[in-house]
Amino acid sequence: MDEATKRLFFGIEVCAPWPSNLPAEGRILDPLHRHMTLAFLGQTDYQKIQEALPNFQVPSFKVGFTGQFDRCLFLPPYHPSVLAWHVGTLDKKTAIEHYHRQLIDWLKSLDLPVTDRKGFLPHVTLCRHPKNKKSWLESFIPLPMIAYKIHLYESLGYSQYVSCWEYSLQPPFEEISHTADIAYRVYGESLEEIYHHAYTALAFAYPPILAFPLDNIQVNNLDDVVIQLNDVVSKMDQEMGCPFKAVSLHGNIRKETNNILTWEMIIDV
Repeated sequence: MDEATKRLFFGIEVCAPWPSNLPAEGRILDPLHRHMTLAFLGQTDYQKIQEALPNFQVPSFKVGFTGQFDRCLFLPPYHPSVLAWHVGTLDKKTAIEHYHRQLIDWLKSLDLPVTDRKGFLPHVTLCRHPKNKKSWLESFIPLPMIAYKIHLYESLGYSQYVSCWEYSLQPPFEEISHTADIAYRVYGESLEEIYHHAYTALAFAYPPILAFPLDNIQVNNLDDVVIQLNDVVSKMDQEMGCPFKAVSLHGNIRKETNNILTWEMIIDV
């Protein structure tokens, strides 16, 4: 293999409260290597892509995105060699699809050998050469996910990857220390994003809350955000019990210098 070339692709790192009891079937990808592929290059002149990176096609959005895994995918469908989890609910879906197209067009403009598949299928590979389809289907549970780091990955073979370069967006939320309760700093580019990202933070703390999805209700202020989140908590508590008492009506939504909104969410437990 020519040392001047590497097997490369652009992907966005995916974080989730991954279960520790995945089926011991096939070759499981390390959680640090789980990603959504944005553009596959294959064997590529590494120096050429390095020279292009200062002018990388960045997304129009500044905050990463959230989603929910909703089912297993076996790819390709007729003779599957990969087990992946499909990302169903995905905020910024239209913006991500548009960015996927922009990134491919940028790579084509550089005369790089990008694979141009039709459409964008949001999924994360968990296992290669799954041996027991039934065990994967039976073990699947819906889980939340977030993504905010775009990488240029090198594929080393045997489901091993290394990041050669990284571009980070603002994470949708991050946990912060609090004396007694659970607290997150939530980010968004609109009040609706604050609402959805706060809900995903709740789901990271307790994934079964995904069984009680957000209603498609317009939020006009912080009170609306907290009321709707507490409606979800209340419904869950009535039907199956919930470890959260309530989301506190606390603080204010602030606008940072980059026009990103931020709110400190405190969850009473």
